[in-house]
Amino acid sequence: MSGASSSRSARRRILAVGEVPITESGSGGPQTVANIFEALGEVAVAPASSPIDAIVLAITCDSDGADLVRAAESIRRLDPTVQIVAIVDEPPVPEIQPHVDYQIGIPVTTETLADLLEGRVAPGQPSSESPPAEPTMPPVRDAAPTPEIDLESTKGEGGFGDTDLVEALLYSPGNLRERAIHIIEQQTGMTGIRLLERESSRSVPVRFAGRTYGHLIAGRKDEDMRPWANWLARWLALEDAQATLRQMAYRDELTGAWNRRYLNHFLSESIEESRRMRRQLTVMVFDIDDFKTFNDQYGHDAGDIILRETIRLLGSVIRTGDRVCRVGGDEFAVVFADLEAPRTAGSTHPDSVEKIARRFQAQIARMRFPRLGLQAPGTLSISGGLASYPWDAAEPAGLLRIADQRALESKRRGKNFLTIGPGASFTNEGDSPPSPPSPTGPPR
Repeated sequence: MSGASSSRSARRRILAVGEVPITESGSGGPQTVANIFEALGEVAVAPASSPIDAIVLAITCDSDGADLVRAAESIRRLDPTVQIVAIVDEPPVPEIQPHVDYQIGIPVTTETLADLLEGRVAPGQPSSESPPAEPTMPPVRDAAPTPEIDLESTKGEGGFGDTDLVEALLYSPGNLRERAIHIIEQQTGMTGIRLLERESSRSVPVRFAGRTYGHLIAGRKDEDMRPWANWLARWLALEDAQATLRQMAYRDELTGAWNRRYLNHFLSESIEESRRMRRQLTVMVFDIDDFKTFNDQYGHDAGDIILRETIRLLGSVIRTGDRVCRVGGDEFAVVFADLEAPRTAGSTHPDSVEKIARRFQAQIARMRFPRLGLQAPGTLSISGGLASYPWDAAEPAGLLRIADQRALESKRRGKNFLTIGPGASFTNEGDSPPSPPSPTGPPR
């Protein structure tokens, strides 16, 4: 790991609960707290500008796995964005796997831990010093359409029931309403039941806890439908709560950007999709120049406004299928994964990505902040690096590492700079991208 990378990793706030077997190597070790209660206190009082990024827990053959599960659940309730790493004697431990982000076996060094959290070691791939880390969060399929469910093929002898609705909530939320309507038809013997957005003269409101989720109609107004409307309302309330929790787990609370947990999963899936479709994909890593100095001069509230406005501006220039993620402090990663056709006829993916990045860079320099009394343009600038699949790397950790290295190179060049690799280095409409490396880089 380079010195620059080490300094960047050192800015992360990591807590180690109790005696955790971590050997320092290169960068400083995590902050140690005596127990989970102190860790929860640190999470609760951490300012938005310096949140707790990860908590490391240790479990041995003599430990009570139930205690670790309770600790992990407490952390999740307090702050779903905190990554939880379990250091175990013999990974994986099945009973704790659903409750943590990573399991990693000893020996563990600070460098290994930083590589894991920074994405330089992909979950499930070995580093030079430790056994494989096991990912436990399910893959995110935010950009993919909900798969079609063949109702008849999954229908048991007794038809659908609540178990099927639980499975829909867990694995295919988009199918919950369809399955619920099927159950109502199955139980009442009626057909043509629909859930409408607007009230009809023959509909029954689907309402729970003061919120209306729609209006149930079955061809005629039938008071026998009211109990089913109440039943459906509770399932839809549960669906809504599940969606809210999913957003909390993958969203940065301050800016609304996606978080690092989401980035790791989305980037992996996007690369696989790009490989399958033989399309390019680009990652940009950037941060705001001299943000700490600005924060110190104007205060953390002003800094928070800057971060939110930066994300709002970036959201206005990226494409529908792209994602912007906050990976820590004022550091962000953008995955340009939109697989639709380029907006400009004849342009290519890296070409349009570079134009988006440079347009964003220019607009940042022109941003005004009336609420902060900053009327003049040119107050802010960003420095970043771009890495493209398949030219620069063919896997998530490699792309992020190269983009991060190029962002650091931009800082060394004097800031307000974008360092761009060969996959996105051409700018003219008539240019063509260089041939990707062969044979190890791109798919055949």
